[in-house]
Amino acid sequence: MALLYAEQVEYLDVEEMQATHEEEIKILNEVEKLATGYIINKSNLSQLEAKLDEYIAHVKEHFTNEERLMRKYDFPSYEMHKTAHDMFLNDINYAIKQWKNSGDVKKVINFIFKSPEWIVLHINTVDAPTAAYIAKKMALEEE
Repeated sequence: MALLYAEQVEYLDVEEMQATHEEEIKILNEVEKLATGYIINKSNLSQLEAKLDEYIAHVKEHFTNEERLMRKYDFPSYEMHKTAHDMFLNDINYAIKQWKNSGDVKKVINFIFKSPEWIVLHINTVDAPTAAYIAKKMALEEE
C-alpha cells in the first residue's frame, strides 16, 4: 500500500509539471516504505535519511521550476501560488530542523505522513488551473 497514488491527483496539462508530480509521488512512497520499516524494527535509518534528503531536494526543485513557469507565462495568481509553496516549505523546514536538532527522524516522518492531504488538495485546486493556464500560453507561442 502506498501513501499516495498518482490517480488521486488531477492530470496536468503541462507534461513537465505532470512528470514532476509523478516522480515526487514515487519518492514520497519510497520514503513511506523506509519510514515504516524504521518505525517497526529501527532498520534502514541511513537509507531513510538519504531518501528524505532526496524528497526534500525534489520538492524544492519542483517548486522553483513551477514558479519559473508561472513567471515566464505571467500567471495572474502567481503570488497566491508561491505563498502556498512557501508555507509548505516553512512547514517541512521546521520538521527538518526538529529532526536535525534532536536526532529523532520521527519528527520529519510525522510531517511526511501528513503531507498527502496537502499535496492532493494543492495539485487539484491550485496546480491544475495553473497548468491549464500555462498550457494555453504555450500553445499560443507555438502558433
